[in-house]
Amino acid sequence: MTGINHAVTGALVAVAIKQPVVALPLAFLSHFVIDSLPHWNYWVPGQKRFRKLVIFSDMLLSLVVISAVAFSIATVDWWVVLLGGLLAISPDLMWLPYLIIGKSAPADTNSPLHRLRRFHMRIQWSETIPGLAVEAMWLALTMFLIFQFA
Repeated sequence: MTGINHAVTGALVAVAIKQPVVALPLAFLSHFVIDSLPHWNYWVPGQKRFRKLVIFSDMLLSLVVISAVAFSIATVDWWVVLLGGLLAISPDLMWLPYLIIGKSAPADTNSPLHRLRRFHMRIQWSETIPGLAVEAMWLALTMFLIFQFA
């Protein structure tokens, strides 16, 4: 899933549950749940340079949206909503070196990080351009639910 969908899902968990001790770990775990849905992986055929711009824009938009949600929802402390969104995005930070230097991190060791990477890759069974439709529907649904719980 794109960062915006992870962010709003984490924010939704925080808004719906309202108890930080429960909501924040669930926001983190939501990352893996929604990554198991068909989604887009920022790939645009023939546009390798464009991909980094799209990823940067997605991360910036994610921060703006979860900040707006955090400061506009009066039923939950702003920091819980913001942290929920950030925790939901955080597992994708393991791919940051790949995005910056363009080299895949080895996934053949048995360290906890590498086991997590292998698990993360395995659950993402459908990363395709048609996954954009799922992404759009997910974003609409989560934003609708955020304001229903608020």
